[in-house]
Amino acid sequence: MLMESGTADIVAQARQTLSLMHAWGFAPTLPVLARDMLGGEVSTDSLEVALRSPHIFQTTDGFVVLQGYEFLLENSKRRQTSNRLLNGHARAIAESFAERLATVCPYVQSVALSGSVASGGYQSGDDIDFDLFVRAGTKYVCYLAANLIGLTYSWRFRKARSTTARLTFLLPKVICINVVWAEDESRPFVRQDAGMAFELLRCQPIVGAYTFGQVLARNRWLFEFFPQLLKRTWVDTVNRGSSRIGSLLSGVGERPRALRLLNRACRIVSWALYTLVQAVRKGDAVARARIDFLKTVKYPYEVFQD
Repeated sequence: MLMESGTADIVAQARQTLSLMHAWGFAPTLPVLARDMLGGEVSTDSLEVALRSPHIFQTTDGFVVLQGYEFLLENSKRRQTSNRLLNGHARAIAESFAERLATVCPYVQSVALSGSVASGGYQSGDDIDFDLFVRAGTKYVCYLAANLIGLTYSWRFRKARSTTARLTFLLPKVICINVVWAEDESRPFVRQDAGMAFELLRCQPIVGAYTFGQVLARNRWLFEFFPQLLKRTWVDTVNRGSSRIGSLLSGVGERPRALRLLNRACRIVSWALYTLVQAVRKGDAVARARIDFLKTVKYPYEVFQD
């Protein structure tokens, strides 16, 4: 049976989009797939018709997968149920972290939520993931500040999460910094593909929503993959405060040589901590596989790939 041209286009879009989503380990619901389709969102009714194509898709309890990826269905269902119960708490932690980081480190221009909290699949034990957009020449100052602040959340939730989260030095990992993009790396991004566009599609800025919008505007290629981004707007959900450390760093930022030295020192410290954590996780096959995956999908922007 021949498909109408419009339906055939949606089938192709759905296959490409699901391939991206499956690479990240989840199966979307029908409305989410319709909203986040490569090439632009489509109506759920049109998508539902296209998904009837035999031997390509499987739809179960409102979730959609490509044939061969049925193993993702049960976990995705569990994550959606867990997300309804826990996402509010995770977002509260995310907003608290974003506010503290932006207050302590004035070089951070935007703090964007990503990962399972942003995508609606959060479950107990998950990291709360962030992408950062920062002033040029301050990447490692911001990265180190974010991780040190993140450790305070590990300590705070050491008892509540110790049985469900991955442990590092006997502390649960709560905050995870996925990517730190310096301003000069986004004018425009060197990497311009569907995977990069999908990462930005899922970002939800908490602080620096205007900056995030400017990053997208400088990268018009994104709209070729996801034109629905043109219709989206963001607002800050927390405000940037003031602090003594923030004032001190602002002063350093006015002295280019001092800032370069500080960023270099923070890179050395960050690399030492990063190497130590990787050594601790060397025997964890799941963690190692995840790290290798992230290095691949985020190349060349994963930390220390500069």
